[in-house]
Amino acid sequence: MSKPGYADQGFWFRVIFMLLYWVVLNIAVTVFGILLVLVSLVKLGSKHEPVMLSSWLKSVTSFIKQIFSFLSFETEEKPFPFQPWPQVSSDEEA
Repeated sequence: MSKPGYADQGFWFRVIFMLLYWVVLNIAVTVFGILLVLVSLVKLGSKHEPVMLSSWLKSVTSFIKQIFSFLSFETEEKPFPFQPWPQVSSDEEA
């Protein structure tokens, strides 16, 4: 007879990582909001396209998606710093 899930040591490590990533998620959403406001203000105030800010915004968006995938048990792979920081491909920038 197998042990229940909560008796598995890996389960408790995952719960600890989930709690840590929940805190990181809240910080990442705050950074996302700040970048979103900055990109909107630059686009509103000038004809200049904020390429670097938009790239950072897309990168943070990918990071948030990775966290949600981990928290929802969609994947077992832990996001950054256990994986490389998500890079925006040139196809996504266009």
